Amino acid sequence: MNGACIRHNELPGSSRLFVDLVSNFPRVAPFYAHDPSDPESLPRAIAEIDYPDQRRAAVAQALAVLNAGNPSLELFAQPGTVAVLTGQQVGLYGGPVYTLYKALSAIKTARELTAKGTPAVPIFWLATEDHDVEEIRSAAFWDRDITADAKSDGRPAGNHLLAGLPDDLPLSDEIAALAHRHYVNGRSFGQSFLGMLQELLAPLGLLFADPLEPTLRAAGAPFLSQAAEKAVELGEAVLERNRALIQAGYHAQVHFERDHTSFFFLLENGQREHLIFHSKTYDAAAMAAKGVALSPNALLRPVWQDWLFPTAALIGGPGELAYFAQSEVLYRILLGRMPVVVPRAFFTIVDSKTAKIVEKFRVRYADMLQSEEHVRETLAKRLVPPDLTESLHNAENSINRAFSTLGAKLENFDPTLSRALDASLRKVRYQFAKNHTKVVREMLRKSEQTQRQAAHISHRLAPHGHLQERHYSLLALLSDSGPDFIPTILENIHTNCFDHQVLLLG
Repeated sequence: MNGACIRHNELPGSSRLFVDLVSNFPRVAPFYAHDPSDPESLPRAIAEIDYPDQRRAAVAQALAVLNAGNPSLELFAQPGTVAVLTGQQVGLYGGPVYTLYKALSAIKTARELTAKGTPAVPIFWLATEDHDVEEIRSAAFWDRDITADAKSDGRPAGNHLLAGLPDDLPLSDEIAALAHRHYVNGRSFGQSFLGMLQELLAPLGLLFADPLEPTLRAAGAPFLSQAAEKAVELGEAVLERNRALIQAGYHAQVHFERDHTSFFFLLENGQREHLIFHSKTYDAAAMAAKGVALSPNALLRPVWQDWLFPTAALIGGPGELAYFAQSEVLYRILLGRMPVVVPRAFFTIVDSKTAKIVEKFRVRYADMLQSEEHVRETLAKRLVPPDLTESLHNAENSINRAFSTLGAKLENFDPTLSRALDASLRKVRYQFAKNHTKVVREMLRKSEQTQRQAAHISHRLAPHGHLQERHYSLLALLSDSGPDFIPTILENIHTNCFDHQVLLLG
């Protein structure tokens, strides 16, 4: 099995904040408590955990509702055990395949901590409270998309019932049967997502937590009440953090406005209502009294999670980890500590046909994970006769040398003429590049096979310019790669490396 590792700054859509978090931590150190690349960060985060026995017992009892018989449950209940937390929206057919990569990253990290002497359990937080069902109702397979009949109406997304699902699925018989065991019209998104992931991952020790489960909400109510009492203070801290992020050249991931943005939603009568308050009229006691009915927003939710659990590390994707640059101020005020935020594993899985095309053209996988137009032009460049490519480069080099020689003489004669020459050189270089592009596009026009090959690569690796892991359902990859897919991914997760991995399977 061969492949490649790609740095995130070579991939489309990578945010500067995330790239700096994984490759230039000193730039973002004011916004995070721990450097995920520092091997001493986890021991320091563990040492900061103060988790009362009474809370551990209450949360263990709450976890037992969904995780009866899971050996990790008994381990969690023991004093000194820490948690490795991850989570995801409860998407149709398990959501995008990176859901699986998140879960397996948490499992691998917990195993490594346990092997080093700190008992740890992996926990998957089901984002059933989220309200936007449009984000979770579709699943993409290789040659077909499926969308459930559902639309946002104020209910938590996890409580929406499945409707409009087809009987036939573009999957192998085994994986189609797995989907049909759990995704049934009339069952909720949350129940279906939980059931399927439990079948796949509970045998590996993964625990599941549902914030809509009443016993877990009851265990977490004291924190939400405390946060409500401090909501104005928390809001000012976030606003100051947002200003600091902008001054540092980043931007706030979560929009927050004084007197218009609340940290809370209210769960009542099956609805999730957004709460708006004005700092001058905000009644902290009244809000705090609602405790168990409060639902935190994206900035407060992770702090609540890490109050509920003795979290040493939180596994997340690029967007989530960028949120923590804002949430860090909430951690300091409400929790007095913050776990290490660790990037999940990143994978692109390459089938044998795609691998053969890439090998034939001798191109980089980093170039194959771009837009389809970029892929086409990259392949087409390989079709240009070497002698023509060499002639173009030689001509350009000759022009550069001639302009350089002339420019040196003009600089001594008249600097203004030298600057005018520089402007002319830029125009000449532009024309050379334009002609080279025309040659490449003409070669591509003449080769229908190369156009088909480029389309195949883009369809498999970066559909619509999005990374495979963010687009295709985890069931598509399970169906395509066979029963060894999960253990293979687990084996290839390297917790000390945050690069995007390309794996050749099949």
